[in-house]
Amino acid sequence: MIPPENILTDADFRPFDGDLRLILADFLKGKKYVGSDYSYHAFIQWFSAGEYAVTDEVLFLRADMDGALYYWAPLIREGSALTPEEAVAMLPQGACFAFCTEDFVNATYGGYYIYTHRDWAEYVYKTSDFVALAGKRYHAKRNHIAKFLKKYASAMERLKESDIPDIEEFEREWLAAREFDGGAEESAARESAIVKGWIRAALDGDLICDVLRVDGKMAGIAIGEITPSGTAIEMYEKADTSYEGVYSYLAHEFAARNFTGCGYLNRQEDMGLEGLRKSKLSYYPEFLLEKYVLKPADSFSDCYAERIGKLFSRKPERVGTPKVRFEVRELSDADFDMVYSFLEGERELLENKLFFLNYTPEELHGVLTHGAMFGAFEGDRLIATCAVDRDEAYGAKLAEICGRSGEKFYEFSGIMTAHDRRGKGVSSTLCRDVMAYAREHLSPCTLCAVVQYDNEPSLNNLKALGFAAAVTKEWEGGGGYIFTYLNASV
Repeated sequence: MIPPENILTDADFRPFDGDLRLILADFLKGKKYVGSDYSYHAFIQWFSAGEYAVTDEVLFLRADMDGALYYWAPLIREGSALTPEEAVAMLPQGACFAFCTEDFVNATYGGYYIYTHRDWAEYVYKTSDFVALAGKRYHAKRNHIAKFLKKYASAMERLKESDIPDIEEFEREWLAAREFDGGAEESAARESAIVKGWIRAALDGDLICDVLRVDGKMAGIAIGEITPSGTAIEMYEKADTSYEGVYSYLAHEFAARNFTGCGYLNRQEDMGLEGLRKSKLSYYPEFLLEKYVLKPADSFSDCYAERIGKLFSRKPERVGTPKVRFEVRELSDADFDMVYSFLEGERELLENKLFFLNYTPEELHGVLTHGAMFGAFEGDRLIATCAVDRDEAYGAKLAEICGRSGEKFYEFSGIMTAHDRRGKGVSSTLCRDVMAYAREHLSPCTLCAVVQYDNEPSLNNLKALGFAAAVTKEWEGGGGYIFTYLNASV
């Protein structure tokens, strides 16, 4: 578990500043990340009140969005043994996350609702395809470029200081020709201010900027970068549409001039703009890099996703609790009183008592002494149990019930989770650890779980762990128990 002294506080964070650009570059070295959300210029500069904290192994970013504080997925230094789970556990309990990839979601934890929005997905292209424009599907693009080259005398050159007055005028004319509504005008003004910074960064050699002229007149501008992970990002592209085919030419030429050494080209999201979406899809992205938000389940009803309604490409779902927030220990007979009390107490809180048939004291002593029982703990509190009963006589009986007499069977038993920790993945994590123990110490064998036939949550959880139902029959001890016997080979 993460010691309390390693949990970050507000005092550990400082505002986004110029130093962050170099820190990001350092932490991105050696990575293959193709997203833009760790790009200082393409993404982070958009947040006027962001903060960061850095340790030897991990960089944390956060910013206020929609009235709540959200963290980026922690950026772990390449080669570090620190896991995403452990990095997340260094943040305050209940932290919200944005800009998360599926890899981060899968690697971390729950008690969270996960949701995404199609508008947030970034378009990632194979640079070689984007530059070659080969094959039938790019026929229209090649035609647009050919028309542009045939109709106009153009030149595309690297940005110079002398280009700035023309660029400023070009921006003014572009803005004046637009009709904005709502917050779009404010967003456009913010973009113009950021573009000025990008132009200065390009003149300083930190970004790449090319200017397109037709008959000497400014016709387009494109700005991008190559990240420390080797991905090309085009964050800005603007052209005068009075020139037929200008956008197709500008996009292709900018990539061909600057990014042929990059495996992937990220052209960022479409912001939900229909025309932009159509344009970006027409270049046939290699994949869409979906971005997720993780928000604590107990505050989901207050979150942005709930308020704006049915705009999500995936239904919000709950996922498990991070293993790093609890500790798994092997139990012994010295723990008998604690375990028996836990099992009896939690059974009493079950709506259907048939869903858990507790051990007799003798059986529990046997499992704790001769079997292998494990517990999940939060501090000194036991929150879940799971065991492998190594009683060979009982195992032989289970094999017979399942129609596999003579094979080596062990009961997979004692699965119980504290009532306030159910539905958060604690049990499935603990069960996987116990299965790993059986695989290492008892293999080859079959684990057999015995579950009340209508206990759907337990049946589904076991099936997710790889168990398959073998037979359903009434328990010979009576009491209304009808058990399904599920098997998993290890």
